[in-house]
Amino acid sequence: MDRFTEKFIIKVTDSGVVVIGGEGNRLKFSAGEALMLLDVLRNEEAELRKMAEEKSPMPVKIQL
Repeated sequence: MDRFTEKFIIKVTDSGVVVIGGEGNRLKFSAGEALMLLDVLRNEEAELRKMAEEKSPMPVKIQL
């Protein structure tokens, strides 16, 4: 993969969420599973931001 190739695509479907990797691998989540994952990520957001900032040569500024 070159640096401009998408690493993954996230699609919201009628039944939940599908994450498609750059090589075609798929992770499927029901709506309930996707909400649980979202909750986990929100709880870990501060630590994830800290790790991203430490690894990045440039400041990471993600606005939601």
